[in-house]
Amino acid sequence: MAETNDGIRTFTAGEALEAHRRVKLTAANTVSYADAGEAHIGITTDGCASGDLVSVKLKNHPGTVKVTAAGAITVNADVYGAADGKVSTTLSGAVVFIALAAASGDGSVIEAMPELTEAA
Repeated sequence: MAETNDGIRTFTAGEALEAHRRVKLTAANTVSYADAGEAHIGITTDGCASGDLVSVKLKNHPGTVKVTAAGAITVNADVYGAADGKVSTTLSGAVVFIALAAASGDGSVIEAMPELTEAA
């Protein structure tokens, strides 16, 4: 298996996927949406049909990401995982991102930065 050094890796979609959604590994080299409270490995860069290849910006990739909101979000809000790979301000598991832009409602795509917890 080849290594990836650019922070983006290709996986097989385990279901139809939209761009800018959180995904988790569900089988060998296969990803599906991460739901509320579930850990994710990265964010899809494009949409695709089930069984197609999809590029994923890995969680440890430096920089900000575009994410899809499940509802209204204010700038600087802590956001959590929501259903279908989206994010929301509804407490569910750990904070995954900090919103760098406001989301007007469900389906809005915003810029966010990964939540980086400092070690004590």
